[in-house]
Amino acid sequence: MVKSISGILTLLLLVGCASEQRTIKYYTIDRYTIEPQDTVAVGAATPLPYIVEVVDFTVAGPYNDTRIALRTDSHELEYYHYHQWAEPPARAIRYYVWRVVHDANVFQVCQLRVAAGSPQLLVTGSINKLERVDDGEDAGAFVDGVLDLVNVRENRIVLSHRFNTFVPFPANTPMNVFANEVGSILFEETYAFIEKINDHYNAD
Repeated sequence: MVKSISGILTLLLLVGCASEQRTIKYYTIDRYTIEPQDTVAVGAATPLPYIVEVVDFTVAGPYNDTRIALRTDSHELEYYHYHQWAEPPARAIRYYVWRVVHDANVFQVCQLRVAAGSPQLLVTGSINKLERVDDGEDAGAFVDGVLDLVNVRENRIVLSHRFNTFVPFPANTPMNVFANEVGSILFEETYAFIEKINDHYNAD
């Protein structure tokens, strides 16, 4: 009887240790810093006189999941169970793009929801792929998508910025580095989008 109880306690201890080692880790993409020279570089020293709202982004089905997608072959995806996004990608990317555009002082008003007035322009977009790649030949972070600026009154896209960006890194790179690279890709592509916006309105 004593041996039986001892065996059960040992088993419970081992199970407890195993569960502690397999804790789910959550990752964000919200770390970035905008330096003063960055805002000058995109011509945002004087905000454009528009009220802009950043609305929902569309994320393709296989990637609209808190589980991080891993590309292991040309037509093969796996999902990490113990490595997940801290929030659904559609929400995280919308908020991230809003922060970059807002903090870069691109528009007179840049809001996440109607607050200062009805928006004249919308910022939105779609993400077609958001994945970690490790197919035996390449390893890295890959984001494919588009950012759109939409005229509300005319219900038309004013301009689009399409991107298909892969950042390589060693196969054994920590997942935190992967998440950081995803954030860096989105930051750089949002800034390229901002540059297109300024070029468009400065040409008028």
